[in-house]
Amino acid sequence: MRNLSLEDKLFFFERSFFTLDGLWMVEAEEEMNWKTALKIDLAVWKKLLKIIIRRLKKYLKIETNNLNDLIEILTFRWSIEGWDYELKQNECDKAEIIIKKCPYKAVMDRNPERQDKIFLICKDMCIPFYKSIIRDFNTEINVKRTMYMGLGDNFCNFNFHLDKSLLSKEEKSGFIKQMRRISKKINCFILKEILERSTGCG
Repeated sequence: MRNLSLEDKLFFFERSFFTLDGLWMVEAEEEMNWKTALKIDLAVWKKLLKIIIRRLKKYLKIETNNLNDLIEILTFRWSIEGWDYELKQNECDKAEIIIKKCPYKAVMDRNPERQDKIFLICKDMCIPFYKSIIRDFNTEINVKRTMYMGLGDNFCNFNFHLDKSLLSKEEKSGFIKQMRRISKKINCFILKEILERSTGCG
């Protein structure tokens, strides 16, 4: 019997995660209709990301809910899932991120039968989804987005703002963490956690 490497496990969990997400949506759409399936999918993802954020806070030893914490959690998750992004600005009260590749859009781009859904997923899923999870994380953090690959732009953008007057003296003068490098071991562990939770096995 083959001894499994981290690459083997990462291949399995990464492929299984994206396949599960897409397959569930297709089957739900066939059983019901697009509008109902998308409504359920959005509700599930909101709940799933609450769980993921809670677990990542514990894993990353984050004890607060400031803007820098949010950026660390989002970029950690995006790195795990294979997003291509650039952190253009990261300060205590404002941050800017450019998304160059979204793995979910990339999956639909490769499937001719799902390409007509990209616009709808972006408009009715991604946009309200991120507004919701950011609001749940910290109601004082505002996000503005003006560019969306799913709507025809060359990249997606996230511009975050937090009123500086709401920050403590420590937060204003505190050290801004650098983006963490994701090892294969961490990548495999997090994907396994996400997959187990999304299937109800964890």
